[in-house]
Amino acid sequence: MRPWKKWLTALCAIGLVAAVQAQTFPSKTITIVAPYPPGGATDLYARAVANGLAELGQAAVVENRAGASGVIGAEYASRQPADGHTLLIGASSMFSVLPLLSGRMKEVYQRIEPVSMLGFNPSYVVVPETLPVNTIQELIAYLKANPGKFGYASAGKGTSQHVFMELFKQRAGVDVFPVQYKGSSPMVVDLIAGRTVMAIEQGPAVLTHIKSGKLKALAVTTAKRSIALPQVPTLSETALPGFEAVTWFALYAPAGTPRSVMDKLVPQVAKTMTSAEVKASLGAVGVEPTSSTPAEVVKRQAAESAMWRDVIARSKITLED
Repeated sequence: MRPWKKWLTALCAIGLVAAVQAQTFPSKTITIVAPYPPGGATDLYARAVANGLAELGQAAVVENRAGASGVIGAEYASRQPADGHTLLIGASSMFSVLPLLSGRMKEVYQRIEPVSMLGFNPSYVVVPETLPVNTIQELIAYLKANPGKFGYASAGKGTSQHVFMELFKQRAGVDVFPVQYKGSSPMVVDLIAGRTVMAIEQGPAVLTHIKSGKLKALAVTTAKRSIALPQVPTLSETALPGFEAVTWFALYAPAGTPRSVMDKLVPQVAKTMTSAEVKASLGAVGVEPTSSTPAEVVKRQAAESAMWRDVIARSKITLED
């Protein structure tokens, strides 16, 4: 057989294998990569999605690959075979903020494609219970009286916790420096201990501590009050009119995932995120589950990237130490 015929035969065989795999998807365990440490909001989504995708006939497991503000896990997932068996849970900052800061993440963005939105998380302005303030107005006054003295807790450079706080600083006119952690869990531990003065953190990571009295929630960053803590006012209605910042999560797959596979993933995710069980479990921590088409994820990412580009420029945010 001539060399070109061998090459053509091999290529056809590869295409046939891919087609068969797509038709039989899933043919093995589905891995949901969570790019942050266990215990945060990402895990809640990842486990809900895993339980739902298991209904397709194969086991689905969650694998935490934390580090570099989610870049390590995202990069790993983006390099896996595009067959639907490795998926990624991504927070909004991962693809609307980090590509503006990191060439490495920009490359990851080119190797990944969205499957569906998963939900929206309200974020709260929280302080240790020992801090002598009880309202957002008192906090702003306290920070203005002590410029540059205190650090705020962030779950990593370029995360929503980081850019939300920088937007807050710009709008409130306060001077507080970032203290970076590898995810929400360790940052909340230090916040409770009073090693940092404040944070803007999502409900799943702080609601238990707010209800126990270890943290005080002074405001929520969404346009409307949270169903989980309706007594907590919005930033917009109190100190910063028009302030709105929302963290959302979405499911992604390696770019080039066959359309037949996506046609199974998208409706299954929609079924999962709109189920009564998921609505109840995520709603208990203030999360609003949702689903969408891949195109809707792309549209939202683009709109938010434009907003955060200005915040990044004004705060001179970089990923360098």
